[in-house]
Amino acid sequence: MYIKDSTSPDPDKIILQVEQPVLDDLNYRLRHTRWPDEIANSEWSYGTSRAYLQELIGYWANDFDWRTQEQWLNSFNHYKSSINGLGIHYIHQRSQARDAIPILVLHGWPGSFVQMLKLLPLLTDPAAHGMPDVPAFHVVIASLPGFGFSDATTTSGLAMEGIADIMATLMHEVLGYEKYAVRGSDLGGTTIDQMARRYPQQLIGAHLTQLIVAGPVVPPDNATQAEREFLTASGVIGNTELSYARQHSSKPQTLAYGLNDSPAGLAAWIVEKYHKWGDTGGKIENRFSKDFLLTTLTLYWVAETISPSIRTYYEMVRNRGNTDRISVPTGFLMSMNDMFPPAPREWAERSHNVVHYSMATTGGHFLEWEEPELVARDLQTFFAGL
Repeated sequence: MYIKDSTSPDPDKIILQVEQPVLDDLNYRLRHTRWPDEIANSEWSYGTSRAYLQELIGYWANDFDWRTQEQWLNSFNHYKSSINGLGIHYIHQRSQARDAIPILVLHGWPGSFVQMLKLLPLLTDPAAHGMPDVPAFHVVIASLPGFGFSDATTTSGLAMEGIADIMATLMHEVLGYEKYAVRGSDLGGTTIDQMARRYPQQLIGAHLTQLIVAGPVVPPDNATQAEREFLTASGVIGNTELSYARQHSSKPQTLAYGLNDSPAGLAAWIVEKYHKWGDTGGKIENRFSKDFLLTTLTLYWVAETISPSIRTYYEMVRNRGNTDRISVPTGFLMSMNDMFPPAPREWAERSHNVVHYSMATTGGHFLEWEEPELVARDLQTFFAGL
């Protein structure tokens, strides 16, 4: 899926290059999809719309050009380093600014490093993008273990604490950053929480988007009205939208056979999340182009990472890790249009040292791709204050 970059003296530098037989096999499977029936005019109410999925699969088979996307992806500096026995893939793009702040950016599921790429130029060279008086960043976008081009563990037990150890080692020992900023969403945010608990001396600050409550929680006696409403809304979402997470965390292997064998099945499982979780207004391509969706799906397909990526949930629920309150200065950029309800500041302050809190009125769960300038400006405001 990649080759060593022979033009670079760095042995960890790689070039993404998917073998043509892998793409040929993918195309064959797309053209031989066996379609299930569907309730007439049900659209997305039963799950992924068959009409949209057929449109997307047709585009994937006939019009999508992976080589063009591959060329774009290779315009960034890719590396793969061995950490704690696993090869970890990351992009490392340094700013020309002398006082640039190192920052680690982490994605979640069903995202990938691609979700963060619009942020990169805004952070490395803000002056060139209309933001002359804000901090610049040396940006590291890492793929979590079992995602993207990072290796998957072959043994059980790698939960968020272990992933936090890997990411801290990447930043501190492999890249040599003594102190650095962190930004994450979804599983990436959960990883950053553990980094903040285990390596507070390394972190300048943590910037997060969600505090996800994945089920009914009894409100504390001193809960505010906003907190009670948040927990009630989270309980509703837990009952109506989190069946995918229960499957991931209970029987991921059973699900993996179908998703790893059928690109249409893989697309159906993932695309429905972009449709529902993004600020799409019910039209997925209001926010996510076919090329973006298929670049993400092709990464999951060619690297065969759907199985290890969903297995992360299984490990996470069996090892919650440290739950102490986080002392690292934390900034939140909550989205009002995320499928997961935004946590009020007072709820966030129960678990984090909140020094910055803002609310986005546009953009959804995949905020870095949907509203990159908004995220970049909030990051720069937060870290300028630190």
